[in-house]
Amino acid sequence: MMHRPLLASMIWILLAAPSTFADTPPATSKPNILFIAMDDLNDWIGCLGGHPQTITPNLDRLAASGVLFTNAHCPAPACNPCRSAVFTGRAPNRSGLYDNRQQMREVMPDEVILPQYMRNHGYHASGSGKLLHYFIDAASWDEYFPKAESENPFPQTFYPSQRPVSLERGGPWQYVETDWAALDVTDEEFGGDWAVSQWIGEQLQQKHEQPFLLGCGIYRPHEPWFVPKKYFEPFPLESIQLPPGYLENDLDDVPSIGQRAARNRYFAHIQKQNQWKQGIQGYLASIHFADAMLGRVLDALESGPNAGNTIVVLWSDHGWQLGEKEHWQKYTPWRGVTRVPLMIRVPKTSSPSLPNGTPIGVRCDAPVNLLSLFPTLLDLCQLPPNPVNDGPSLLPLLKEPNTVTWKHNSVTYLSQPGAYAVSGRTHRYIHYQDGSEELYNIQADPYEWNNLATTSDAAEHLAQFRSASPTNFAKRIEPSVKSLAKLTFRTIPEEGVPASKPDGNQFPVHFINQQRDPVELCWIDAKAKPKSYGLIQPGQTKTQSTRPGAVWMVKEADGDKQLGYFRIGDRTAQAVIPASKPNVVIILTDDQGWADLSCQNEVDDIRTPHIDGLAARGVRCTNAYVSSPQCSPSRAGLITGRYQQRFGIDTIPDMPLPTDAVTIAEHLQPQGYKTGFVGKWHLEPNVTCIDWMRRELPAMAGKPRRQVRIPWNKIQPYSPAQQGFDEYYWGAMTNYRTNFDLASGDLLPQMKQIHDKRFRIDIQTNAAVNFIQRNHDQPFYLQLNYYGPHTPLEATQKYLDRFPGPMPERRRYALAMLSAIDDGVGQIVDQLKADGLLDNTLIVMTSDNGAPLKMTKPDSPINGDAGGWDGSLNDPWVGEKGMLSEGGIRVPMIWSLPTQLPSGITYDWPVSALDIAPSVLKLAGGELPSGEAALDGIDLIPRLNDIQNPSTRTLYFRFWDQAAIRRGKWKYIFVGDGRRFLFDLESDQHEHRNLAKDYPELADKLHAKLAAWTSELTPKGMPQGKKMREQAWYDFYFEEADPVN
Repeated sequence: MMHRPLLASMIWILLAAPSTFADTPPATSKPNILFIAMDDLNDWIGCLGGHPQTITPNLDRLAASGVLFTNAHCPAPACNPCRSAVFTGRAPNRSGLYDNRQQMREVMPDEVILPQYMRNHGYHASGSGKLLHYFIDAASWDEYFPKAESENPFPQTFYPSQRPVSLERGGPWQYVETDWAALDVTDEEFGGDWAVSQWIGEQLQQKHEQPFLLGCGIYRPHEPWFVPKKYFEPFPLESIQLPPGYLENDLDDVPSIGQRAARNRYFAHIQKQNQWKQGIQGYLASIHFADAMLGRVLDALESGPNAGNTIVVLWSDHGWQLGEKEHWQKYTPWRGVTRVPLMIRVPKTSSPSLPNGTPIGVRCDAPVNLLSLFPTLLDLCQLPPNPVNDGPSLLPLLKEPNTVTWKHNSVTYLSQPGAYAVSGRTHRYIHYQDGSEELYNIQADPYEWNNLATTSDAAEHLAQFRSASPTNFAKRIEPSVKSLAKLTFRTIPEEGVPASKPDGNQFPVHFINQQRDPVELCWIDAKAKPKSYGLIQPGQTKTQSTRPGAVWMVKEADGDKQLGYFRIGDRTAQAVIPASKPNVVIILTDDQGWADLSCQNEVDDIRTPHIDGLAARGVRCTNAYVSSPQCSPSRAGLITGRYQQRFGIDTIPDMPLPTDAVTIAEHLQPQGYKTGFVGKWHLEPNVTCIDWMRRELPAMAGKPRRQVRIPWNKIQPYSPAQQGFDEYYWGAMTNYRTNFDLASGDLLPQMKQIHDKRFRIDIQTNAAVNFIQRNHDQPFYLQLNYYGPHTPLEATQKYLDRFPGPMPERRRYALAMLSAIDDGVGQIVDQLKADGLLDNTLIVMTSDNGAPLKMTKPDSPINGDAGGWDGSLNDPWVGEKGMLSEGGIRVPMIWSLPTQLPSGITYDWPVSALDIAPSVLKLAGGELPSGEAALDGIDLIPRLNDIQNPSTRTLYFRFWDQAAIRRGKWKYIFVGDGRRFLFDLESDQHEHRNLAKDYPELADKLHAKLAAWTSELTPKGMPQGKKMREQAWYDFYFEEADPVN
């Protein structure tokens, strides 16, 4: 058996042979750049020898084909300051950006980052994955995956639904992502870095007219260490070796400030949970996975047309400690964190600055810093130098890696100004902000076990380092309050405010009083007793130092009434004290396609400025779904938070909604909410409900629909008034049942039927505003169901005149109706603003399903085809209302609640209309039902505030003879005639390309999950193809999708 160190040495020798990609003639254009960033990767790679068990053949082959820098260090030991420094070329001590909590564009609002600089000089800049810290900086790129405007660099990634998986949470201080597990998924099902490598590979396989900068962000081995199980298998737990750099009692000679930085509780907790070796296993598996994804990228480059003219740069933003110096994480000044992999390959003739390319398989031990990457690339591409770059170019070392003329040290800046580490060729120096020092001889002591700073022979080295160390430090710029996540303001439970369980380091939280009167802020101690921390005046902010797990209660300043409380999370945040319990307005349009909001940026003829304003004040969900592609079942799911099939509802004829189904309104009434309904209900019995009529009206069951009459006493039990709504203006077109008068605004002593011939959208808006005016002094919930742009199409000239010019007439009417709805949203917002309620009102705007395109969009006469195309558009998605394709079930959705949600962002993970009910109930202070009554949706409010990747959701659908499942980025559709479709929804081809034959294992797995879900429903089971009413749709839309039977 060959030992791994010997095997690694032999592999290195073999890989150091000249690379096999063909030499090319002298380049006629500037070189391309493939800029690969890996995350939290230390020296545990084969060519750096950090751990004997690591498996990194692709990192090793890249290193063997160019120059490997063995003494490279990060500018800061945390993602944000390091990546910001790399992409701006600015050192942290000059920019003032020192840690992860700061915002790059607040600290450096006008700095031109690397991709924009390259664009300014003729390059095409594209990227994928995490390159900057949890944002993209869309304006700096030509192209990005995922879409740059989302500012979310992460593709869909499979994460377990139940977390933690392996490492029990030690307390609120613990980062939620510190966990590891082998996942029973394939690479393509996992997504994440696999999707990044797929997209990057596609770009590398293409010829390009311009020279390109292609940024590739591989997220692993960043936590959580969840990767497909095949990457765990080479590392059996019983074989795991502890870190070579671990030494018991290694902190004994470290200054107290360094000891405090090291002992951050993680390592002690991991040891207590007996998870040390499991964590090492997870890290090695994640490195192995990241290396495999790198291999996909390198294979694509070397087999494509760009190999001979593409410079490859690979770097990690910092390292990671796994128990060395009793530390687990990054952030420290020691070599295990500051030292990073850095390798550069320049093909021959690609760069006039280096005509012979980089030498092959050469190691450079000069101390270098990632700050040098920006100026190095400019030199290699012969572009003008950037005067703000703080690092020296590495070009001299690329020419002569073993030169002794390199006189630069490498400086890593810690989170506090005045604290830094300096790496030289043979020694490293650490200086803390309190003046404490460490000194290590890294040639004799590579793991920094012996601090030489206090020894007698250290004076010369200390003097050299002190004289060459930085002396100027820019002031640290704190993040603005508005940029921080928002804590949830919780109502007081019956058992009283919970006790604080403070656990972790202190940080500031900003309490913002939006009440009309002063409030008193009280800390709740471990015995649940309040301690006053003073008053907060109306409109004022009080910044309070606190700790994770602390509970802060807010009460009236001049009384004992407790208004609510906050539980502190693991980071600085804003805590907005709302004026009262949040109000809720749910706005549901009818048959509105995904494209038809101007903020969707899909079509240019739609104008919805008021709804766009909601998006600017809230969160636009780009992957939002309804539970059915048809009105009634979709509405049943939304208003109950449960899959409608749990009530036996698959389609409209399965109505009415059972009287024992609990609606949002019925949940909120006990919470003190006034509830109102306006518009189209569509949950009552109707003439298509044959089974219901056989039970309730047998005399009508066999009659033609036009002869069926359902008496009021049979409808009344299923009306809004009986489903939890205190006030209602119920109707779709001209006939309404109401218990309030629009003209006077007064409540009526009993329900009244009225006939109103005015434009239906305007009527419904008037009724909604009327409800708010009457109930603005108490918490309220309004369900506004506009009957538009559903056919029959109608609009007043006022709205039609907004859309002149040639276009299909049905499109003009749809635009006019949507414009009227947008005006209605504007009136509602104005009323809320006038009442001082806008910031404390959750507004959710969505549609009940996609548009009916009628295969596809016939512009039949408005008055001659009442059931035709409604003029709305589902672009870019495939299909239409009635289908479980994206065009039928993906809908526009916006959530706006300025006191508790971020503003102006997109949320790109799947959400469902089923989530509205549990989110609203939790917001109102209620408890979610459990057991058989459990809701199928989830509380979205915390997720919309979280910057981390959420657990993977699985959404299910069944309608007519179709069933579908979405899990991560993958969607599987089964049609009753046996056809199977598998789609990658992140791909530009989405439902235009059936991948069921490409990934049969994944298709089978999703089919099994879908079948298991349908076995819980009423009626049970998968579609049987008995009617196949949707066959023509699938024949038409999916003809090119190559169905699998």
